[in-house]
Amino acid sequence: MHFRVERVIAEQEKNAKTCNGIQGWFSDSGTISVGIDATDLFDRYDEEYEDVPGSSFPQIEINKMHISQSIEAPLTATDTAILSGNLSTQNGNGGGSINFAVRRVTSAKGWGELEFGAGDLQGPLFGLKIFRNLTPRCFITTNCALQFSSRGVRPGLTTVLARNLDKNTMGYLQWRWGIQSAMNTSIVRDTKTSHFTVALQLGIPHSFMMVSYQHKFQDEDQTRVKGSLKAGFFGTIVEYGAERKISRHSILGATVSVGVPQGVSLKIKLNRASQTYFFPVHLTDQLLPSAVFYATVGPLVIYFAMHRLIIKPYLRAQKERELEKQRESTASDVLQKKQEAEAAVRLMQESVRRIIEAEEARMGLIVVNAWYGKFVNDNSRKNEKVKVIDVTVPLQCLVKDSKLILTEASKAGLPGFYDPCVGEEKSLKVLYQFRGVLHQVMSADNEALRIPKQSHRIDADG
Repeated sequence: MHFRVERVIAEQEKNAKTCNGIQGWFSDSGTISVGIDATDLFDRYDEEYEDVPGSSFPQIEINKMHISQSIEAPLTATDTAILSGNLSTQNGNGGGSINFAVRRVTSAKGWGELEFGAGDLQGPLFGLKIFRNLTPRCFITTNCALQFSSRGVRPGLTTVLARNLDKNTMGYLQWRWGIQSAMNTSIVRDTKTSHFTVALQLGIPHSFMMVSYQHKFQDEDQTRVKGSLKAGFFGTIVEYGAERKISRHSILGATVSVGVPQGVSLKIKLNRASQTYFFPVHLTDQLLPSAVFYATVGPLVIYFAMHRLIIKPYLRAQKERELEKQRESTASDVLQKKQEAEAAVRLMQESVRRIIEAEEARMGLIVVNAWYGKFVNDNSRKNEKVKVIDVTVPLQCLVKDSKLILTEASKAGLPGFYDPCVGEEKSLKVLYQFRGVLHQVMSADNEALRIPKQSHRIDADG
């Protein structure tokens, strides 16, 4: 478990080395939460609005907001200053606070943090947080706080003991005394394809048991689906949802919460780099099947419509702009590579002639045609330009003893080759003759290739 301290030190050293400008000094994160009351959509009482102008439209209003921001600035390789603040408002009443903390890495096994804070609703806050690795598999975190208010001093103490149970499983035991005293134990298992949590808390005023599971799909968009069950003295809540990466730095997620007595809510979250935007929408205080249905189906329909009509075209246009810039910046280099490849092909002509004569004599491997670059076979992309080069001679030159073997690497670096479409996906298409029979194969740019193979044979009957 030493990795937690080592990660803190590595991040601070990296920031300290790049502190010549503002971006090298600071790293920030923030959250904006906007609570929306949409209960008028499902809990509407029409008789109360009969004589009110415009009462035919449901009233949807923002009933609470929360904004928080945190900035970290490395002072030295071991010291970091942290400034954070938050503002909250609910039904016309609000408040805020500001905190300042200094963290010091004391050794490879631990660090300490001093915190000072103040707010308009609460008095000054003084806190001390200590982290320590007890063993390579176990660590402890202690957080002590003194909250001053008009009612006097309110002390608080939170201690977390954690142990690495196996490669993917962590166990946590938490004790909280003072402000909302409680005992909590949890087990978290995180693997490449799943995340599982089970937790039990006994405390004042809330005691509960919670089980959650998240499945991670191994796709390009990093899709995840999740579900959880939480039951305690406050009631029972069932949640399910999904999240998906919609751009390089953005992840969009939606969760449906169904509970007693909380009712039905839809929670939409957007993570953009280090910023989080959260929109909890309260639909109804009752368990209405119609609210659950619309909370589930509505976001899916809106997402797929936006993905097809807005997100996908935007990302495609953005990729085209990036490729165009890359082509412009590498145009001279591509021209030089092309000239070098053409010169190499001219030098290969005599060697290729001898290789072909030897292969024909033994009925061996003869490359009839070979192309390298971007092929467009999809009808939806028929307007895209085909960008391929003839590499028949360079491939024939690589044939040895009626065999051609290419390793798992970009083929643009082979003698007589060059990249005709920088930044785009490329393939190698080969039509060759072996034992007097035609064969054909198409291979991805970084895919290993070995010919001849029986599976490449072109069926004469087809």
